[in-house]
Amino acid sequence: MKLVQKLTLMFILSTSAVLGVNGCLRVRREVGLFESDRVRDHDLMAGVLARAAARVLKADGPARAVEMITELGRRTDKLKIRWRPFTPGNELDARLERLEAGQTLSITDIETGAGQGRCTYATLPTDAAPPGAISLCESFASQQAYLHKTIVETVLTTATLAGVCALLSAILGVWLVGKPIAALSAAARKIGAGDFSSRLHLHQNDELSALADDVNAMSERLAAAAERVERETAQRLTAVEQLRHADRLTTVGKLASGLAHELGTPLNVIEARAQMIASGETSPAEAVDYARVIREASERMTRLIRQLLDFARPRKASPAAARIVGLVQKTANMLAPTAERQQIRLTVTDGPDDPVAVVDAEQLQQVLANLIVNAIQATDHPATIVLSVSQPRATPPADHGAPTGEYVCVTVRDEGSGIRQADISRIFEPFFTTKDVGSGTGLGLAVAYGIMRDHGGWIEVESDLGKGSVFRVFLPKAAAA
Repeated sequence: MKLVQKLTLMFILSTSAVLGVNGCLRVRREVGLFESDRVRDHDLMAGVLARAAARVLKADGPARAVEMITELGRRTDKLKIRWRPFTPGNELDARLERLEAGQTLSITDIETGAGQGRCTYATLPTDAAPPGAISLCESFASQQAYLHKTIVETVLTTATLAGVCALLSAILGVWLVGKPIAALSAAARKIGAGDFSSRLHLHQNDELSALADDVNAMSERLAAAAERVERETAQRLTAVEQLRHADRLTTVGKLASGLAHELGTPLNVIEARAQMIASGETSPAEAVDYARVIREASERMTRLIRQLLDFARPRKASPAAARIVGLVQKTANMLAPTAERQQIRLTVTDGPDDPVAVVDAEQLQQVLANLIVNAIQATDHPATIVLSVSQPRATPPADHGAPTGEYVCVTVRDEGSGIRQADISRIFEPFFTTKDVGSGTGLGLAVAYGIMRDHGGWIEVESDLGKGSVFRVFLPKAAAA
């Protein structure tokens, strides 16, 4: 129920209660006044009739006095006036005989001939009168009719006042409360939707207008804060992208020496074959074969250089569905020359299938390259680094907010020196490194972790000193087409 309806209903109920109590008190008061007036009128009328009958009795005799009383009784409808002769042995007549002249006696709940009612008796103030009394009787029907009329009038008055009050309260409630609150609610919805441009203008000087002013001030502050957050977010994204590009360049620098060694062999082949062709010592068939060898060597060098340049080139993230096994194999091929110089072999194990995830291929390659380079640097003896892809059912970290389900997992397992348990919880912190001074920046794993969080994934680590480390990269699995 809306606020205006609640206020109107409460006002109607409270007004009706007050008017109802007032009506009940009014009915009781009116009934009491009616009863007291009737008793007083009966006493006064009975006394007047008694004195008038006494005068007629003295002047014209008892028969004329009784006739006068009877005639008055015939002329009245509601009030029954008659002469009541005393009957020996009657208890009421005995009480009336003890009254002094001019006194009256009123009795309620007595049969009047028209139902229960009130009777008032008065004796004649003379000893010459025949034994009897004047009786004035009136049934309660008139009182009940008056009571019913009073109740009906009170109910109608109460209902009319309640209706008028309800109408006024509804109009005033809509005008003074409903419309301002609706405007405040609409402004709050706009603010909740991120629109801080609207302003409230309530033409009333009360608490709601003060609240509207506060909402306007809040909107201005939120708009300024939103602009500041947007500006800082843009700066942060630029800084993060620059940091990730710098990390890629660092990895490229580490790969440069391996690439130079990798290019040396095909260059020697090209040089030797070119000299033999130039000397003219080869037959036409051999010249064709040497040209093919030169072309293959050139294509290999071009492929290696292009791959390295693509990896180093800055670019915006563009997630798309990708086969993860192919990306892992491509990254391993790029880093194979560097690993071979350290007498380390990179192997990619084939899983039962090739899962698909929505990722930015270059950024995922950067994550895997960081992990593989770290594994190469942590291994100082001939060894094997194994990369594998699986689809386990996993539960994300508590701060991740994603449900338990199937994820694509890329595992990088090395046989290096391992990581101390005390350092595992810190390895993803920026600028934290366990390497010697000058051997690392401490940004590679932090960048890798940030990229995974942007993709809705995470990285887990297991490590034992002297036994190697296992890094697991989890990515949300792409929905089935």
